[in-house]
Amino acid sequence: MEKDFLPQGDHIRQLLVNASISTTNINGLLRDKGVFLGHIEKNNSIPLLMKTLVSPADFHDLHEAQKKKEDTIKFRTATIKCTEDVDLTKVFSVPMDLAGKIKEVHKYEPNFKLLGTPTFYIEDETAIFDYKIERDNFLENWTSNKTEHSGKVFVKKSKDGNLELSVEQNSTSKETILINELIVGEVKKLLKDQSFIKPEDDFIRIKFNDFTNAQRIQFFYSFTKEFCIYLKFQSITDIDLYLDEEQESHVDIKALVDEIDSLKINGRGLQNNPLLKNNQYHDKLIVGSISLRYSFDIRGVKGIANLVIAFPDYIAKKSINAELQISLNFTIEKEHKRTTTETQLRKELYAFVEKHKIANYSKFKTP
Repeated sequence: MEKDFLPQGDHIRQLLVNASISTTNINGLLRDKGVFLGHIEKNNSIPLLMKTLVSPADFHDLHEAQKKKEDTIKFRTATIKCTEDVDLTKVFSVPMDLAGKIKEVHKYEPNFKLLGTPTFYIEDETAIFDYKIERDNFLENWTSNKTEHSGKVFVKKSKDGNLELSVEQNSTSKETILINELIVGEVKKLLKDQSFIKPEDDFIRIKFNDFTNAQRIQFFYSFTKEFCIYLKFQSITDIDLYLDEEQESHVDIKALVDEIDSLKINGRGLQNNPLLKNNQYHDKLIVGSISLRYSFDIRGVKGIANLVIAFPDYIAKKSINAELQISLNFTIEKEHKRTTTETQLRKELYAFVEKHKIANYSKFKTP
């Protein structure tokens, strides 16, 4: 939460030591002020920045860096086939008591509250539920002891002529993921009550166990191919890798991997790693998430795009029913920062990611 005064001295230290503010953020500000350091660790850079005047623009950049780290938008999608054409205006004309539904699923008072009384609205033939929550965060410092997080659910009809609804969930915290599920449950109930879907039907989601180990890797690696005219693939930068105990290791890597449970691999060109590139090894390898780096150029606006594709519930709980989650974030070149926003870029480019995801899910999933 931004304050109505500019922090200096110890107040600015509290913000700078936050893990969401990187050494790159701090040293970028120092370089803009003509200060260049041989050692860029926070122990060296923070004392210097504390002694300088932090301008409103500097503080805005620091605050946005912190907010970006905390509020990475995550996407989950699901589809359901309808028995007849759906009038979205009619279906979503009934107001939803979301605050009441949140209370129903919590035995005790939750550590967050819904802001306002949001309802569905129609825009460009899409039903949208846009909301914000305020969460108590007592472990944080003065800059963020209460944090706001937003969520959004889109319900839209398929453009290919099929009577199919697609629900796209945007979320920025665990609490908004929970709220999104409540909204999706209400969407399903409204469709059933009005006989647009069969009583036994449910939303189809991309799940971890929809793939074999080899198919899952092929699905992830499909994002290294060209699928968007504005994006140019550079490298795979992170992979969460696990070994399937039920599969025998290939003889070439048996001595290397048989004593390992999991690997967190970071690098600049992991798509060329022999362990991952050779499909003879793939039956033994379980990939839980992958991070990809692209350069982008969209009508002259340039920068770096980072795409993370993951099954977070598999990584956290080894759930084979884990649902696919995607996040897409941008680093915009300095000279273009005032001409566009991450939200605008994400709105335009995510459509390409979604189209590629659906096509390759159908291609690589287990029949």
